[in-house]
Amino acid sequence: MEYVQLTMADYLRSKEEIKKDLGGIVKSFVRIGWQLNRIEKSRAYEMEGYKSIAEFAKAEYDMNPDGVTRFIKVYEKYSVPGDTPELQERYQNFKFSQLTEMLQISEEDREMFEPEAKRESIREFRKFQKENESNPDNLLNWKVEPENVLEETIFQFFKAHREFLDGVYEKETLKEAVELINPSGNSHYRYNTVFLMMYDLEKGIRICEFGKNPENMTWEAFFGLTKKIFGEGAGTQTWEKCFGETGSEEEQIPGQDSVLNHPEYMPAPEESPEPTPEKKIAPAQKTEEQKYSEKQNRIDRETRKKLEEQEDEEKMNHLPSDAGQQTYQLRLPGSCYEDTKNGTKSFELRKKEKEYRKGDILELMEFTEGRHTGRVIRAEITYILDDYTGLEEGYCIMAIRVLAAD
Repeated sequence: MEYVQLTMADYLRSKEEIKKDLGGIVKSFVRIGWQLNRIEKSRAYEMEGYKSIAEFAKAEYDMNPDGVTRFIKVYEKYSVPGDTPELQERYQNFKFSQLTEMLQISEEDREMFEPEAKRESIREFRKFQKENESNPDNLLNWKVEPENVLEETIFQFFKAHREFLDGVYEKETLKEAVELINPSGNSHYRYNTVFLMMYDLEKGIRICEFGKNPENMTWEAFFGLTKKIFGEGAGTQTWEKCFGETGSEEEQIPGQDSVLNHPEYMPAPEESPEPTPEKKIAPAQKTEEQKYSEKQNRIDRETRKKLEEQEDEEKMNHLPSDAGQQTYQLRLPGSCYEDTKNGTKSFELRKKEKEYRKGDILELMEFTEGRHTGRVIRAEITYILDDYTGLEEGYCIMAIRVLAAD
């Protein structure tokens, strides 16, 4: 470990700057890491009798060991080389939580992410890497890979998103097509050994095939491959023609032959019982009523599928944790009771052990010397701040409005 020498004056100055930065500007996290790193390497904390940087940070700033480690690691990974509290230009617009998530990603793979990438996408990429690393198939040199894993990934992407495939062929401009698929300007999709990170029209798409460095792709190239796979398409009928009922050969549309020429992309055929001889009817012999019945049956199947999808989505949007107003009982130190009761302390800093939401009720029970005094403050959550730079991961700050107090 590189040795850094600090005088008592330097040490005290560093302590004060850490305290100031902890409540300061967004980018102060790199300065905090820099100061903690200097104090750790110089062992200056021993001048005040502390045995470790963790003990020092806990006593001085009530910072837990994990927080100390993250601040230092973020500084070491992303700062400009040398003893300086400056982020590299590449990372200057990233949040602390994003940089923390990327600590376990290689420098090459970090090229997958831009500041607008969501934290969930970074976590999913880490999961993608871990799962592929632990997959024994990836260790076999003789494993047969598809001829083009990127085309297969694009094929599966559109198979999973019917509205995208149909809509792409309806859009008049490239910009409209991109906004249809990626309205938020950042999203991800993974399939087997390929991870796609999608950005806006200007930044395009980052592609990571497991075991290889990330590559850039323009949206123009992406849609070029789409048309190579699905042909020229048929507007709002493209998905149905490729994955649903295809009808007779006379009903073939531009683009269908293109998919049929790629059997590796085609879904496995569904087995169905052979109709009995007396029920077989040649197309020419079908009455208008029978044709209408077949069409209606197809519509009924599609409608039923849509209703099932809507029901599933409704269930996901109304999980038990979302159902109505919740009440949570929390301990409140006696030293904070009066300030909370009279509104001087209008917030609660808590570990997110529960799914706290705006509108929920907190019953804050006064505890003194480990015992409940019997006094309770009933307060409503009016605002929640979490996943914020400088706020410890797994914690949140809740603004509260006192409703009643003993």
